[in-house]
Amino acid sequence: MQPDENTPGGINDSVISGDVHHHHYQPNITPEPQNVQPQSVMIDPNAGHSQIQQQTVMIDPNTGLPQNVIFIQQPSAGPKVVGILIIVFGVITIIGEAFSIGDTIALGGLFIVLSVANVGISGGLIAGGAMMTNYQKRGVHLSLLMIVISTIIGVVSLTMMPGMLDDLAEEEGLSDQEREELDQVSGAVVGFGAIFLVLCNGICGLIIAIPLMITNNGLDDSSLLG
Repeated sequence: MQPDENTPGGINDSVISGDVHHHHYQPNITPEPQNVQPQSVMIDPNAGHSQIQQQTVMIDPNTGLPQNVIFIQQPSAGPKVVGILIIVFGVITIIGEAFSIGDTIALGGLFIVLSVANVGISGGLIAGGAMMTNYQKRGVHLSLLMIVISTIIGVVSLTMMPGMLDDLAEEEGLSDQEREELDQVSGAVVGFGAIFLVLCNGICGLIIAIPLMITNNGLDDSSLLG
């Protein structure tokens, strides 16, 4: 094929195997970024081909994360710490009763009963503390119950003190004036002792109940009654 003399600039078109190819040159254009939504591909078993389905992800403006993201927090270590403290207190109480068992037997009667009750209460506290370390709510209930029983036994023991002092006064042969002074002292001891006992056990009860006040305490739904 001869070039066309009327067409300036040479050959613009070329013919190959009877097909005409036109060469058009365009400048290099960078595409603008676009918001691309995530797509999920679904396979239709009946049609035998895939179908593309768009899904919209909602972003939380406060966190900048998808709204369907769930954060799982670790449970608080409060129940475990309080449970360990209760176990230590129960063990110390039992050790103290073991060291004073000789004097308890010598006094006999009521003192032996009180010593056995203290050991039983300490055992209950140790069991409750162990449950709390395993994040069982019934451990809190059991420990609080032991504190209530301990308070009741302590108050009853204090109310029996004046009678015990009267028996001691008769054995020692005290005069009426000495007995009167002893009664006044015993009354003050009973009053202040009861107040001190209730306050101390109340503080212990508040410490035991701390896991119930923690929002993320991790305790289960177990109960002491069922």
